[in-house]
Amino acid sequence: MSASTVALLAGTGAPADSATERILDAALAQFLDFGLRRTTVEDVAARAGVTRVTVHRRVGRKSDLVQAVILRELTRFLHDFTEALEPLATLEEKLVEGFVVTMRSARLHPLITRILATEPETLLPELTVDGGPYLTAACSFLVEQVRAEAQGYVVEDVAAIGEIFIRLVASFVLTPNGAVTIGDDASARTFARRHLAPLLGTARRRSKARAAGK
Repeated sequence: MSASTVALLAGTGAPADSATERILDAALAQFLDFGLRRTTVEDVAARAGVTRVTVHRRVGRKSDLVQAVILRELTRFLHDFTEALEPLATLEEKLVEGFVVTMRSARLHPLITRILATEPETLLPELTVDGGPYLTAACSFLVEQVRAEAQGYVVEDVAAIGEIFIRLVASFVLTPNGAVTIGDDASARTFARRHLAPLLGTARRRSKARAAGK
């Protein structure tokens, strides 16, 4: 994963030293044990074995600490996502397996499940009313990942399918129980093949029509 992609998604770089990593490890553990609301910078500093001033100097305020932890978890996810898609040959395979990997991460990640179970209101704004920049960045990342296989498609169509992908994941994360339930990789794969992959067929036909001048 390129540094430019990380910067695009989070607007900052990954931690570069062991002390910062130790602080982020402590912050993640504290969030998992006590939640975001109840965690303070002092708690994280004590758990990391550093002073409050060190946390502020290396990471920043509590909001910066939350963002830095999320960035690191996102970076790890993007690494797994990229590795999963790299050996796949077709755009349809990448779309389907990308959905499977993303839903698995959202379904099983301990921080996401902790927040959704105890303080979902802290996550809701990030995925809805305040989620525009993240949505745009995530769509750009998806388009970057499938660029080689997307030759011949209208760029706007590929971007639109990427946005549908991201919006669906956010919806399933926030409202997991409904007429459609995605509880494992098999159900995610079946859903993606039936309902996401056909979007590529529509986009392919539109591309051919445009090329033919129709």
